[in-house]
Amino acid sequence: MLEQLRYDIITGLLHHKKRIILVIAGVIFIYVFIAFTYRGVINTADFIKLLFRGMPYVTDEKKFVIPNGLWLAINLLLAFHIGMIVNDDLGIYGKLRLMRVGSRVKWWLAKAVLVCISVVAYYTLILAAAFVAGSISLIYRTNVVNMSIIQEITVTECIKSIAMSACVSIMVSMIQAVITLIDYKIGIVFVGMFMALTMYDRTHAFIGNYLMIMRYYQGINNYIINIGVACVVIVSACIAGTIIVKKFAIYIWR
Repeated sequence: MLEQLRYDIITGLLHHKKRIILVIAGVIFIYVFIAFTYRGVINTADFIKLLFRGMPYVTDEKKFVIPNGLWLAINLLLAFHIGMIVNDDLGIYGKLRLMRVGSRVKWWLAKAVLVCISVVAYYTLILAAAFVAGSISLIYRTNVVNMSIIQEITVTECIKSIAMSACVSIMVSMIQAVITLIDYKIGIVFVGMFMALTMYDRTHAFIGNYLMIMRYYQGINNYIINIGVACVVIVSACIAGTIIVKKFAIYIWR
């Protein structure tokens, strides 16, 4: 399994390097656009809050709500990336590796670990690009625009919220990876539906609230419990994928 995982990481990074470049370029472009719009340089902390802030709660008084484009783009781009990782592997180099590994279970477990690593790497890339973009103010010593995206949340709490967002993203990506064993398009549709339910949640109890910094205080308060729930779902998805690849080999050889 370790050999398979090492191969997946190396091949996956090389195979999907264009998407990695797209993420970095996209974040920096957003920063530059905001800097020109506000005629100043937004600091790193506020820029990160801007990227992950999500949407305010939808109340009954609001009949029409415009989704937060940045937050939605981050999650949908991640969904496309995860879907293509598993799908490409099923149709290209994965078949050859499966013959060499000799175990469909080890093959799948390596894919599950790769999905988790990919989500963490995705968030790391976004934060790194945001840090680089925000450091422009230190290099050029220009006026910093204090946008005050979320005044009540500190940097430490912001990091904690992003960690929870990454955990929930891993949960969603693992479910998507299992669905992708059948059809990657269905997996991406699932993520789209999850985003829609999360954006327009009126109950304040949906676990998708933790994908948004803006709902950090107003959302679910049982932080540890919900981390546990996300981990249980991740393990369950991994087990479900194992059952599928063991009993339904047609999905591996499609």
